Amino acid sequence: METKSQQSRKILALTQSAVFVALATVLSFLPVYKMPMGGSVTLASMLPILFIGLKFGYKWGFASSGIYALIQISQALIEGDVFIYCTTFGTVLICALFDYIVPFSILGFSAFARPKEEKKLSIVKASITFGAIIAARFVCHYITGVAIWGQWAPDGMGKFLYSLLYNGQYMLPELIITLVIAVLLMSSSQIEKLLTKEN
Repeated sequence: METKSQQSRKILALTQSAVFVALATVLSFLPVYKMPMGGSVTLASMLPILFIGLKFGYKWGFASSGIYALIQISQALIEGDVFIYCTTFGTVLICALFDYIVPFSILGFSAFARPKEEKKLSIVKASITFGAIIAARFVCHYITGVAIWGQWAPDGMGKFLYSLLYNGQYMLPELIITLVIAVLLMSSSQIEKLLTKEN
């Protein structure tokens, strides 16, 4: 049977995770720049999800990032400007997996940078972890770029280069913006306290 302290921590994790997921969703709806065939530059919309794993660990990190992935794929279906280009079951599956489910679900790996008990948050470790996760997300989008979107590559440009350039146009700025904002926030003693204290 759970103690009151355990119940309080669970309620806190649930509440704060819900707030972070909602914030990430709002930020994803307000892109700085949107690419014509999917993908956008945002004001660090992934960061609230990364912070969940950083604060509460893998369980909450993956649960929240999985929910966020479903929100992202639902948003794409509602807007109807991505899946219309997928003409077979295979391309729909590849797009769903590697443009939405996998790249957003892996945000839960931010728990790797979670500080151990009685240790301070390492901004360097967190930044490297966030950067690696975003790079992994880029790889996922690169796969769909080659498998699906490469057919729209300009004459003389192979689908591999096209996918690299297309996805790089928004993922590189997204990486830079996310890391800059993450470092600025984590440098604040108040934010550090928020991310390391569970009470």
